Amino acid sequence: MHRPIEIECLFAPGCASRQDTLALVKKVIGELGLAADIREIVIVSLEEAARCRFLGSPSIRVNGRDIESEADARTDFGMG
Repeated sequence: MHRPIEIECLFAPGCASRQDTLALVKKVIGELGLAADIREIVIVSLEEAARCRFLGSPSIRVNGRDIESEADARTDFGMG
């Protein structure tokens, strides 16, 4: 039996793209027929951004990996 995919949607407070991003993630999951657990995470400080390796709002991670291909090499964490 397969475990659901873990999807994290990380946002800065007041992110204007939040609802559109969540809708798109849900649409893609539905179209692919996948089981997924979606977690919304709001990053509220620069310290938390660094700790969570937050590259900007919105950020999407699937099973712990950022969907941005160069994310692992980046260190420009912040609230933007």
